[in-house]
Amino acid sequence: MKIKSQKRPVFRVIITIVLAILVLIIIAACIAATWYRNNLQAVDPESSELIDFAISEGSATAQVAQNLEDKGIIRSALAFRIYMKLEAKDKNLKAGSYQLSKDLPVSELVTMFNKGALAKTFRLTFLPGGTLAAARERLQNAGYSDDEITAAFEKQYDHPLLASKPAEASLEGFIYGDTYEYYVGASVSDVLTKTFDKMYEDIKANNLEAKFTANGLNLYEGITLASIIQGEAGSLSDDMPKVSQIFYNRLNAKSPLGSDVVIGYAADQLNPNRSKTDMSYLTTIGCPWNSRQCTGLPPTPVNNPGLNALKAAAEPDANYSDYWYFLTGDDGKMYYARTAAEHEANKQYCPKLCGIL
Repeated sequence: MKIKSQKRPVFRVIITIVLAILVLIIIAACIAATWYRNNLQAVDPESSELIDFAISEGSATAQVAQNLEDKGIIRSALAFRIYMKLEAKDKNLKAGSYQLSKDLPVSELVTMFNKGALAKTFRLTFLPGGTLAAARERLQNAGYSDDEITAAFEKQYDHPLLASKPAEASLEGFIYGDTYEYYVGASVSDVLTKTFDKMYEDIKANNLEAKFTANGLNLYEGITLASIIQGEAGSLSDDMPKVSQIFYNRLNAKSPLGSDVVIGYAADQLNPNRSKTDMSYLTTIGCPWNSRQCTGLPPTPVNNPGLNALKAAAEPDANYSDYWYFLTGDDGKMYYARTAAEHEANKQYCPKLCGIL
């Protein structure tokens, strides 16, 4: 008597189960594909309402997607994120302030974000020789609040430009003079970071940090010296290397710098509304800010130096290695002297400016 094989029915069962699973997978895939396509469509093709939407610098795709869903601009944050991954565009969302509408499908939104299309921008100019106080005023005029500015000024930034800056020191010296374009919605920290980026880019391009080191200064000290040169020479860029050499002469000899720009800066911190002709600060201000009495550099920069001043601090004019004095005449020219007697004689050229601190 033959025993019937059980293999065929078992095989049929397995095939049936596999086919059922495949059918379920296909159905699920179709449902998922339909869901995905639907959620990439515009929320309301008939809408004409404009909605303000901002993307901050460094925003993650997931956060942008969720913000879009929360504002009702897209149907699904998940579908948006999947689209970004599939299209390999998740690193190309440009920061800015946009005006969007619910009639835009995800594909058009992504194209806009990739190009920065319709993003509103504004410009801010910081001047070489300007101070933190001047930068604060410009930021206020751009619409930022005192609280926002103060928080950004007091923030500790992880930036190579600031690596040698003492933690307790302010950002004086680092708001680099230039005209910058920002997206509307940029934070004060975004604004400042862009100035840091530009300053560090110029420092690297001109190999200034290595040149400061060759002169015995670290980057922070080089920027501090550059700020004093900026304040003394102003727009006279050709004179900056000469002024720089005289300061190096004094630093190397451990003599006071003799810079009234330094004393004036300290006086401004004590009394922003002071009279510039009040020379009493020459005796009332002590070390380390009284550069007529104290040796070495002041604790911080005294303004935000421009590129010419930075270059001068890195490359002093060796032809002035035996000069010890300079002054700016009322005619706008600078006069140099090797001796104190020559310097006193040169004061005939500054009857007005020599009385201003």
